[in-house]
Amino acid sequence: MPRLGLTLAIDRLDAPLSDHFGKAPWLAVLEPGAPPRFLANAGQSGRAVAEAFAAAGVTDVVAGHLGPGAFGHLLQAGLRVWQAAAGEPAAEQARRFEAGALQPLAAPPPHQHGGGGCGCGGH
Repeated sequence: MPRLGLTLAIDRLDAPLSDHFGKAPWLAVLEPGAPPRFLANAGQSGRAVAEAFAAAGVTDVVAGHLGPGAFGHLLQAGLRVWQAAAGEPAAEQARRFEAGALQPLAAPPPHQHGGGGCGCGGH
């Protein structure tokens, strides 16, 4: 049974996904038939998020803003990565995932912001 991971700016599913994957303050873990779990992102990096999701038994991650480093860490952790639907709250991302309406990512999406360690200019 898939267990879904999402990065959030606040610990609520009616919020959008975090603008910065690795520095998202909250991680949500969703499993069918169970209440959502919210984990504080103590590591503040793509590697830490991938490790936290793997430790929580996550199998799939929905992401919007994701750099190549974080993408690689997710793949190394054995997690499948799905492209988020633009502007949708986390709960809708989860619904789309469950309905099979999200596209898998074979490579990280191109960032729109410019340079920096993760490709998003340090926001």
